[in-house]
Amino acid sequence: MRLSVGAAALERVKIPRLGWSFSAAALVLVGSAASVCAQNVRTDSATHIVKRGDTLWDLAQTYLGDPFQWPEIYRLNTDQIEDPHWIYPGETLRLPGRTSGAAVAAGASPSDTTRMLTRAQPEEPEQPRRVAGPTIFAPRIMPRPNRDGMANAALPPRVAIGNVVRAPYFDGDKGPRGPGRVLIGADIPGIEKPNATTNFQLYDKVLMSPPPGSVAAERERYLTYVLGEYIEGVGMVVVPTAIVQVVRPPRDGDAALGEVVELYSHLDTDQFVVPLDTAGAGATQTPIAVAMDAGQTAKIRYIHRDKTVLPSLNYYVLFDLAAKDGVRIGDEILVYRPRKEMTSDIGPAIPEIEIARGEVVRVTPFGASARITSQELPAIRVGESVRITARMP
Repeated sequence: MRLSVGAAALERVKIPRLGWSFSAAALVLVGSAASVCAQNVRTDSATHIVKRGDTLWDLAQTYLGDPFQWPEIYRLNTDQIEDPHWIYPGETLRLPGRTSGAAVAAGASPSDTTRMLTRAQPEEPEQPRRVAGPTIFAPRIMPRPNRDGMANAALPPRVAIGNVVRAPYFDGDKGPRGPGRVLIGADIPGIEKPNATTNFQLYDKVLMSPPPGSVAAERERYLTYVLGEYIEGVGMVVVPTAIVQVVRPPRDGDAALGEVVELYSHLDTDQFVVPLDTAGAGATQTPIAVAMDAGQTAKIRYIHRDKTVLPSLNYYVLFDLAAKDGVRIGDEILVYRPRKEMTSDIGPAIPEIEIARGEVVRVTPFGASARITSQELPAIRVGESVRITARMP
């Protein structure tokens, strides 16, 4: 109809036939271009406004017919999607050019389709609203183990066995009774010289004399140690250096052959050897808090540390509470400075000050050892007070 009206108008102004033909062709081309442009707007400029519950997976299924094509939607919108695992209601996402009109119609109402498929005028984009909602992928329901499987699963021990065996501890006045000794290295050197006697490393073979009365069966483990300080009124400090596992038991009066399987410090000849004792380790219960006025108190009597470094996390402190006091591996302690009353009438008292916290890792008839697990102040010193704050059931 528009072409007919246009032709009549052209005749009235007496435009030549050739000119009319060019004009008509131009009108047809303009109409075709407009149609192509409309199609491009529909396919290349489609957008989607994110609603609660949308996921990139679902949008790719709806608009592209394949949920595995969600990365294409993400690549078009990296200017507003910071993390590919999160989209938010209110965001306007551009869609790939091959989006079908049917898919758009399936995912939105006619009014929404008109709004989404019309090229918007350039304007300052609205900031997406950061509200709670699902991520780009639908929530994944993880399989839950059956009750029997949960019941049979072994719980981890409250205190790792490594923290138990490497901890220094109090023993009698002269240390453990009847220890064995590390003799020499068992490996023969490549050059003519005596067997090694110092600075053994992991997996080195050593010859040792087991403690009297010990069988030293194959794979049996022994703790090597040196003696530390003697603490008056408490006992001798025993400092573990390594664990040696028997490779060949003693035969016909020969020394036992052992292999260094754990190393905590320098291991040399003439160090003492005792059977590995892990009594009390392996408990999995959770300590139960005790009231402040009900917790037993003691004093730090020894700190195992490099003398050039202030004690801190993972250092061991030894205090004068023993097995007879009911202390158990896994109990929790507080290292603190007690409340101090003012000697004069002026000014209030100084309150109790927390210094550090720890867990008990070794208990003997002579004292207890604890590993520092948290620290408030760099004031872990011999003489500071210790209180039991939680007990293993």
